[in-house]
Amino acid sequence: MAAIRDGQCRLVRRLNSRPAWRQVITRPVACRGFSSTAPPHSTVGGVRVSKLFTALLALGIGATGLGLYEFYTSFTLWPEQVRGDLRAGIKARNQGDLSLSERYITRAFQTALSLPYQTFAPYPYLKLSGIASLLSEVASDRHSREALQIAWELGAGPSEQHSPLPDAEKTPSAVVEGAPGWSCYTLCKEERLRRVALAYKLGQMASERDLDEEEKWLIWAVEEVLRLSGLGMTNANSDANIKAQENTGSSALEDLELPSWMSKTDLGAPLEALGALYAKKGRIEYAMPLYLQAISILLPPKENNVSVEDRCRAAQLMNNLSELIMRRPPTPEVRAQAEAWARQALGIIERTQAQPKSSQWFGWGQPADDAREVCEQALGVVLFNLGSLREMSSDLDGAKKLFEKSAEQCSKMGIREGVVEAQEALRRVEKMKKVG
Repeated sequence: MAAIRDGQCRLVRRLNSRPAWRQVITRPVACRGFSSTAPPHSTVGGVRVSKLFTALLALGIGATGLGLYEFYTSFTLWPEQVRGDLRAGIKARNQGDLSLSERYITRAFQTALSLPYQTFAPYPYLKLSGIASLLSEVASDRHSREALQIAWELGAGPSEQHSPLPDAEKTPSAVVEGAPGWSCYTLCKEERLRRVALAYKLGQMASERDLDEEEKWLIWAVEEVLRLSGLGMTNANSDANIKAQENTGSSALEDLELPSWMSKTDLGAPLEALGALYAKKGRIEYAMPLYLQAISILLPPKENNVSVEDRCRAAQLMNNLSELIMRRPPTPEVRAQAEAWARQALGIIERTQAQPKSSQWFGWGQPADDAREVCEQALGVVLFNLGSLREMSSDLDGAKKLFEKSAEQCSKMGIREGVVEAQEALRRVEKMKKVG
């Protein structure tokens, strides 16, 4: 939605999409899932701030490899000492008995921690962190956090014995110190990427409890994934870099050639999550370059073969970026820049809608129609925000057309609150036209 508050014009409609958990066997892939809160209703300067799309407030991403973790298709991968409990825990989970599942998987995890890491070779960290991830699916929040943090700490190895980050609960440390051999084990790059996924998940779990703790987890995840990709964080958020990225829409990541074992979502997930956190905290000078980098990963300017899912997610982020820009003093230049990003989002959605539908599956498990639905849900929001921008520029006829399209699209997608808000905006515009 839009508002003029304390001399600043602000759109408050941002987006969220359903988590799209991916299935993996030996490597983590990224999935989406985080959120923030919407501002309260108010009326300032004639334009209303609304709580519409509280559930669609921020683009959601998460760390795959932590949910629906189906590495257990072949139990022969697992040491005999944990195989039986894992099998029983998974069977109980699939039957809906989470309490029984938690007991079995907890015992498997405790057994795994008592074994030398060589027992799980090859890729011992992928396997042990996988048990912790499975446990986090069925356990209470507190138990889940403890299991994931133990797994994260076990990956510190000889080079990170006294890492001060994150400054969360330190109770698992005694367990970690008693795990045989792990303090001498150095993770391979794929295992380091799994540790990034664990840090992301821990940040996500901290989001409703402690934003400072969430920030520490996500900063570590972003810095580590950039180190793995071969690109450091030096001056990433400098004023010069932010200005250049805003003007060109480009970032240092768009030409980066990722290693074969790292996907775009592996790299983009922590960037998007940290950007959303900074947006929620009002630190737009940090949020904007992270959003720009995530957009350049999802939609590289020189790449034509981009999946429907990545195009739609990029459009969502462009809409969020437009909202961030409008948190600045609403000069004509700022409004033009915000509208340019919103129109770019609209253009991507419309071109994606125009493409022939396919039964092909994109990525690891998202069907094309499901990916298109991300665009369909985003469309009503983008149209509303464009209508708000046109209203701020006193283009009431243009605003009316956009609000009408937004109401129609929200009705099509069953977003009742969106229909109500668009209709309210239409009544406001009609009233302003009569007064004018």
